[in-house]
Amino acid sequence: MRSSHHDLWRLIRTGQPSPVALSMATLAAMVSVAGTLWFPIQIRQIIDRFSSGGVDVGAIVGLVAILAGTSLVGALSAYLLARVGYQLVARLRQRLVDKLLSLPVASFDSESSGERVSRVVRDCESISELITRQLINLLSGVLLLAGSTVVLLLLDVRLTLTLLGSIGAAFAIMIPIAFLLDGLSRRIQDRTARFSGILTHIFQEIRLVKAFTAEPRERRRSHEEIDDLKRLGLRVARVNVLLEPLMRLAMTLAIIVILLYGAARVAAGEITVGTLTAFILYIFNVVTPLMQLTHFTAELQKAKGASVRIAAILGETEEEPHPGDAPRIPGSLLEFHNVSFAYEGRQSTVLRGIDLRFEPGKTTALVGTSGSGKTTLLALIERFYSPSGGRIVYGGRAIAELPLRQWRASIGYVAQSAPVMPGSVRDNIAYGLDGEFSDEQLRSAARRAGALDFIEKMPQGFDTVLIEQGNNLSGGQRQRIAIARMFLRDPDILILDEATSNLDSETEHQVKLALEELMQGRTNIIVAHRLSTVMHADRICFLDNGRISGIGSHAELLATHPYYARLVERQFQRPPEPELALAPG
Repeated sequence: MRSSHHDLWRLIRTGQPSPVALSMATLAAMVSVAGTLWFPIQIRQIIDRFSSGGVDVGAIVGLVAILAGTSLVGALSAYLLARVGYQLVARLRQRLVDKLLSLPVASFDSESSGERVSRVVRDCESISELITRQLINLLSGVLLLAGSTVVLLLLDVRLTLTLLGSIGAAFAIMIPIAFLLDGLSRRIQDRTARFSGILTHIFQEIRLVKAFTAEPRERRRSHEEIDDLKRLGLRVARVNVLLEPLMRLAMTLAIIVILLYGAARVAAGEITVGTLTAFILYIFNVVTPLMQLTHFTAELQKAKGASVRIAAILGETEEEPHPGDAPRIPGSLLEFHNVSFAYEGRQSTVLRGIDLRFEPGKTTALVGTSGSGKTTLLALIERFYSPSGGRIVYGGRAIAELPLRQWRASIGYVAQSAPVMPGSVRDNIAYGLDGEFSDEQLRSAARRAGALDFIEKMPQGFDTVLIEQGNNLSGGQRQRIAIARMFLRDPDILILDEATSNLDSETEHQVKLALEELMQGRTNIIVAHRLSTVMHADRICFLDNGRISGIGSHAELLATHPYYARLVERQFQRPPEPELALAPG
């Protein structure tokens, strides 16, 4: 098993940090450290001349130049590192989003969507923080410590107390300045939360995304959010660059306080000028590196843990590692040949020896108790999972040999919940579909689905933005938008998964009318618990504990399948007369 250090280094290379920018930032950091080390030496020379009664104006000008140059070079290093860091985290996030959208549905069964979102949002930041801040801080800290250790034995108790008071005063100056970043930090947190929400919703509705081959759309939308976060982060970096000289000035004032007090003690003959200068230089230069080393250790552990989790995702097998190239012939026969299936990690078998035919132009209904395998059978058709045994063929070809995107593009799926994705009504009707659609095409699809009237009554019509989960729509309205999408998609195979459940009778009637037109001339597969929905199907397949216990028309099963007859009796009290057909008889 590879170490976390290996994973961390590999991910850093994956983020492709600019070697030129990193080199320039490192060089600038070294120059800044050199200036920091030389600065007290210049101070010492000024103090020595001051003690002897002379003032060297040129030395003072040189001191100011050193201070200004060190601050500017340090600011340049910080900005270059921040730029590299945000570019690195953007590339890592983009690669993770691309990878997650390419994984099979089964991959999302083992980990929650929130955890996957955390990999993209938080874990990438940990790696960026380590490579772009902590490693360079470590380098500069080691240099400062190496230059300061030589004179650590020259410490003085009274000067130490003065130093602590001066550092406390300096921090009192810097803390109010730090609040200036609060507003931008909140904006970053808000945008990060928004980005997390979008990704969480995408992965919660991953079946919809994949069923309508909308991976490219979600990639583009996610990349836009990632780029916005990068731009906002760079704004914070620019503010930090402006604040850094002010913070250094506050610390410099603290040094001056110690200088004045120490100079008085030098004048009294209690300590030498060299001792005072070395104390100021090396005590101050030891405090910051020690803090940096502490931060580095903590960030290293975070980054190592994050890299293991990210590497595990990037190492997962994608949904279609070997795309099929067999041609798909529309209107062909879909067949299950002795198909069995068990979910990974579970001992129980969900489907056992399924032999079933879905004929073009006909309607096949799947009925049975909850847990009998209906939803799993649909998932196998969509290729969310692969059969554990047997074959599923379409037109004589195994569906695994067909290009995945082409196969899913030929399937229309109307789910019970009729999920809505963030965006406008227009976006949802055209969701996952290639090409551009005119207003007339959208209106035609909405009209055929019985959705045009309520869409036109919405505040902005087709441009009305639908809130998360479509909570500003009724269940029937969501269903009709899903049906309008099907009219635009024009699939060969239509799957209706409890498409009219949980609707009131009037809304159900309207939805059924739209479905009748949609089902004309297609291979229709219906799943429903209410038998009134499926009794007009050409064939009804009764699933019982993962096996087919009966196939036939409603009348045939009523006469030959005792359990089916008992369900009919329970739901209707007596054998019903058909009300409204969902497909031509």
